[in-house]
Amino acid sequence: MHDDFPSINDREAAKKMNFDAIKVHSAPEVLAQQIIEQIKAGKLKPGECLPSQRELARMFEVGLGTVREALKILDVMGCVEVLRGKGSFVAENLSAILNGAPRLEDALEAVSLAELMKAREVVEIGAAGLAAEKADAENIKRLREITSRMIAVNASSETYYENDFKFHIAVAEAAQNQAILEIVKLLVGKTHTHTNFMDKALGISLPSEMKQCSQSAVRVVDWIEKNDAERATEEMRAHLNIVTVNLKQQFPRP
Repeated sequence: MHDDFPSINDREAAKKMNFDAIKVHSAPEVLAQQIIEQIKAGKLKPGECLPSQRELARMFEVGLGTVREALKILDVMGCVEVLRGKGSFVAENLSAILNGAPRLEDALEAVSLAELMKAREVVEIGAAGLAAEKADAENIKRLREITSRMIAVNASSETYYENDFKFHIAVAEAAQNQAILEIVKLLVGKTHTHTNFMDKALGISLPSEMKQCSQSAVRVVDWIEKNDAERATEEMRAHLNIVTVNLKQQFPRP
């Protein structure tokens, strides 16, 4: 039998085997992980200055853009502190790295819902504008699929939350910036944890104006697809404001 066509024995053997999915990481993620390994191994000490961006690019045989994105990831994780004009330094407190928990995520545990929403405005409004400049056809297709589910008639509160989460992550993905994506994942995840907890505890549905939010999400995608960064940022601001106003009405002190 030709090698291109699996035999019955091949198929039977395949059924018995379990493999983990192969995860393809971006170059910045791989570089960031390699630097973390150097820190864990003690080759880079707390407070020590990393080689220059050009030197890192030469050492790892990657472009400067890859190095910059990797440093942004490490900065967000709390592994490295980037000081403009001075360089990038290994963080003094490495417990977050050694324990495998990003420092930013730990800090968000004590943050109020109002503070989370304000942080989301700062990050996500800019992300929408960047998405209008960077989004490709696949990004737009995914955003359209998600918003179609958001505006579905009789969508349950749980279904709405699930798709709203996916919408905000998809906008961040369309911005084509790994640092922004990771921050948005944390902020949106923490917000939804807050909201879902109160929803179950108090027996109410948040936000009450799901239809209004869904329609606004569609308009965000419209402007992203038209490459209109200014309108995309304005609509994302309006979208987040709908949620913030609703939360303030439900919870005077969120």
